[in-house]
Amino acid sequence: MSVTERQEVLNQYATAANLQARAALHERFSTNPNWFGFVFEQLGLAENAKLLELGTGSGLLWRANTKHIPPHWVITLSDLSAGMLAEAEKNLAGVAAEFRVVDAQIIPFADDSFDAVIANHMLYHVPD
Repeated sequence: MSVTERQEVLNQYATAANLQARAALHERFSTNPNWFGFVFEQLGLAENAKLLELGTGSGLLWRANTKHIPPHWVITLSDLSAGMLAEAEKNLAGVAAEFRVVDAQIIPFADDSFDAVIANHMLYHVPD
């Protein structure tokens, strides 16, 4: 991602407003009304799994599945935008997770640090 492209993404997602507008369109017109439940069910992870989500946005996946998160999961939620992470932290009060600003092209974790990595509806922002 070029410096210009990176800045455009940061500007577009400085707050959750644009993402909320897109999510509202998906919610209104989607043929799969339970997308976040479906994604969560596909994880099939152990009770003590370590997960990383890249591009967590405002935390919609986790907010929709709060009741289903095993208590011993170690969850790291990340986004390129600090504004998005602030919104996710607010939306997920009470969910045990670490929130980190991370560029998906420069993931600052060692190989095999996580049992699963989620990149839901964000890979179009990652050219490499």
